[in-house]
Amino acid sequence: MKSRIIALSAILVLLLATSSGVANPGGKGDSNRDYTCGGSCHGDPSLSSTSTAIIDVEMSSTAYSSTTTEISVSISDLDTSDNGLVGIFLLGSKNGNDDHPEDHGWTIIQDPNGGLSNYVEVVSSDNQVTVSWVLLAPNDIGTKEIYVSIHHGSYYNHNNKAFIGETEGITVNIEPIPENYPTLAEGWTSPEERISGDSSIIKIRTVNTESLMVYWRLSGETRSHEATVEMVADQEWEVSLPATLGDTRIEYQMVASMGDFSNSMPWLSMGTSEPYFDGTSLGANLQSIAFALIILGFMVSLQSWFAPRGVKKIIDNTAEVEKSMIGNNESSAPELDDKYWSRLIKSEENPGWLWDPIENEWVADPVVSSGGDE
Repeated sequence: MKSRIIALSAILVLLLATSSGVANPGGKGDSNRDYTCGGSCHGDPSLSSTSTAIIDVEMSSTAYSSTTTEISVSISDLDTSDNGLVGIFLLGSKNGNDDHPEDHGWTIIQDPNGGLSNYVEVVSSDNQVTVSWVLLAPNDIGTKEIYVSIHHGSYYNHNNKAFIGETEGITVNIEPIPENYPTLAEGWTSPEERISGDSSIIKIRTVNTESLMVYWRLSGETRSHEATVEMVADQEWEVSLPATLGDTRIEYQMVASMGDFSNSMPWLSMGTSEPYFDGTSLGANLQSIAFALIILGFMVSLQSWFAPRGVKKIIDNTAEVEKSMIGNNESSAPELDDKYWSRLIKSEENPGWLWDPIENEWVADPVVSSGGDE
C-alpha cells in the first residue's frame, strides 16, 4: 500500500511540474517539418502570438526547370529570448501538411546550416538573421510558390508561447530548360561536412556540361580561388578543395558550361567536423575488460570497507554435544542389555555359545569367555 502511494505521488508531482506552455526554449534541431508539425511547432493560433519581426525574401522570379536557384531570407527587428534562437521554415504551402518544398517539386540542395532540411534553427545577431537555401527548381512548367515562416521566443514571454511570423507566397515562374543547358544532375546534393584535415575530393554529377569550373573561399572571405577539377567519367567530375581545420566552413561555386551557355550556380558551403573514433574490436574488448575489472575492484573495496571490524569468536559446542550423547547412551544401555541377553538361549550341544532366535546367529557366552562356568 505504501509503495502505491509513493508511485501515485511521484506521478502527480510530474504532472504538476509539466508546463502548460508548448514552447521549446532550447529548440528542437534542424529537420524536415510541415508548418504545424502536428501542433508541436506552434502552428495552432491558440498556442502562439504574432511576431513583430520583418521578413524579407530575395529570389529570382523565373527559373529554368531542373536548374539551381537560391532563396535568401533576411529577418530583422527580432525580439528573441536570451539564447537568440530562431526557427525558420521553407515551405511549399501552408496547408498544415505536405508543406515540404519537395512535396511541390522543389529539391533542397543545401540548407543554411549545410544540411538538407526545410526547417533550420539559427542564432540571431543584433536582432537580425540572414540565411539562404539552394534549391533545384521543379520539373513541372508553370507557376510555383514558396513560403517562409519563422518562430521564436521572447525575453518577456510569461505564457511560454512562440511568436510566429510568415510571408505571403513568393511566386516563381518555372520555364522550360533550353536544350543543352548545363546544370546539376537530379538527385545530387552537396556534402554537409568533412573531417578536420581531410582533403579528399568531392564528386559532382552534371547534365549537358562540357566543362566545369569551381571556385572556393573560406566563410567570411570575399576573394575566391580556383579549384582543381578533373572529369573522371561522362558528366562526372572530381573537385579538389583544400582541407579545413576546427569549425571552419569552406564555400564553393560551380560554373558549368556547354557551348554558348554558362551556368553560374549559387555558392554552397561545407562544414568541418572532428575526427571520428577510429578503433578495433580488440581494443574495444580490452577496454571493456578493463572497465569490468575496475568495477569488480570497486565492489571488493566496498565489501572490505563495510565489513565488521575485529575477529568474531567462534563457539565450539562439540564437547557438550558428545557428553550429552554419551550420557544418553549410558542411561539406555542397561535396559537394552537386559532385553538382549534375556532372549538368548543356551545350547547343551554347543557349550560356551548362546543362540539369538531373532538375528539367527550364535553369540559367545560372556560368562564362559570371562572365566565363569565352563
